[in-house]
Amino acid sequence: METGRRENTKGQRCEGRREKGEWRRDLEALSRGYPIQYITGKTIFYGLELHVNPDVLIPRPETEELVEHIIYSIFNIQYSKIKILDIGTGTGAMAIALAKNIKNATVYATDVSEKALITAQKNADENNVQITFFHHNILKDDLALLPDNVDIIVSNPPYIPQSEIKYLHKNVVDYEPKTALFVPDENPLIFYDAIAQVAKKILREGGSLYLETYERFHAELSAMLAERDFKEIELWNDINGKPRFVSCKKL
Repeated sequence: METGRRENTKGQRCEGRREKGEWRRDLEALSRGYPIQYITGKTIFYGLELHVNPDVLIPRPETEELVEHIIYSIFNIQYSKIKILDIGTGTGAMAIALAKNIKNATVYATDVSEKALITAQKNADENNVQITFFHHNILKDDLALLPDNVDIIVSNPPYIPQSEIKYLHKNVVDYEPKTALFVPDENPLIFYDAIAQVAKKILREGGSLYLETYERFHAELSAMLAERDFKEIELWNDINGKPRFVSCKKL
């Protein structure tokens, strides 16, 4: 929690606690469903402290599982250098965690939101990692803006159908950025299709694509990747037993 100022027993102001009015505003915000992470301005992801605000999606614990899977998947591979691209980085959580934990990694990250990129850059700076950020719209911007011959692409793109808004908690629907969450009902794989097309062009031969997805479209996404001629397609569940992740290779 951010600290405010208060009077000490000698009447002097000192650091350490929030003012009574600030606490009241915080409690009122929480009662409306406002995410506590936006109140504190911080969250923890894979052991790293990150800044969060309403311009970025709050990183979820399930996404930590994807990061861990990638780290362990390449643990025994001898890379002199490894090039990683995170598409739709948001807070920069995955890119930063991978840069922190993979030796010799050169990490790139994109987002369609310039405000999100400001937050991501701040998080990278404060966690002492070097990441190259790009303002890029995966659905329409030129591929020339992205690195080529990439070893790993990872993405947690928007994937919740608009029709499912009614099932979500208000702290998600009312306060987190909708562009980072929702997709059209008539084309729920829109971002995955675009990412797959990009991956076919910029992944090196033998490079890997890792995706977080929605449980309803787990099998459908796998089928789409097969149609795109990706190989070694693997699907696995998150810690709660829900279909969540897909990986494949360009071979």
